[in-house]
Amino acid sequence: MRLVLILIAVLALAAPMLVPAPQARADDLADHVSIQMPDSAEGPVPAVLLFAGCGGVRQLQHDYADVANEAGWAAVIVDSFEARGIGRIGARLTVCTALRLRGAERAGDIFAALDIVRDDPRLDPDRLALAGWSHGGWTILDAMAMAEAGDAPALTGVREAFLVYPYCGFLTRADSRPIGDIPVTMTVVGRDRVVSEAACRRLADARRAEGARIDWIYEPELTHAFDASDQAADPRMRYDADGTARSHDRFAEALAAAEG
Repeated sequence: MRLVLILIAVLALAAPMLVPAPQARADDLADHVSIQMPDSAEGPVPAVLLFAGCGGVRQLQHDYADVANEAGWAAVIVDSFEARGIGRIGARLTVCTALRLRGAERAGDIFAALDIVRDDPRLDPDRLALAGWSHGGWTILDAMAMAEAGDAPALTGVREAFLVYPYCGFLTRADSRPIGDIPVTMTVVGRDRVVSEAACRRLADARRAEGARIDWIYEPELTHAFDASDQAADPRMRYDADGTARSHDRFAEALAAAEG
């Protein structure tokens, strides 16, 4: 088992770190971006872009999209996996093991999706937010680090990043690089057997020491994917309705703060 993990690490480190080309990526991504508008939309409305974990888009993204709509925000669900022809099994075997589509590469989808949003007259380009779960949280953190370093376009108009049990640590750019001052709400769970709570705590402490604005929320009794009501059987994960409700409330609060 240890040899397998070492091989995965070596192959992952050997994979290229791609600098995103937003317009070219936007063309490839356009058919895999779903925009869910609030019922009472009048004039350009704020928009939050949602990035799923390594298992792909699930019901939980649609649940948070409903919360965003109730708050008056458009919800933009970005399917990074379908856009690349990666199915659920392939995602678990290659993306979840960091063999393919690491955070820095997938970060290109953020800049591309932001271009798509800015070109939509229904959406306000000055009131934007990003939300990510697990691998999606890694993607957002790396996009922030890349933008701060000048390796990618500025995250103009983005007022908030909402992260739930994000992957932190090994292979992440944000683990060792500044992420700027976009406010971050980061929920980390105490019974996570998929990503490291300690790595996220180290990342948050290091980045806050540099001036990053990270609101750290710790849920000691919750597991990874606690907010996925349709999760596959996995002893490491358990749906928690109360924890999900709290997370939905925090999401609405983060959007309200971003809008204000």
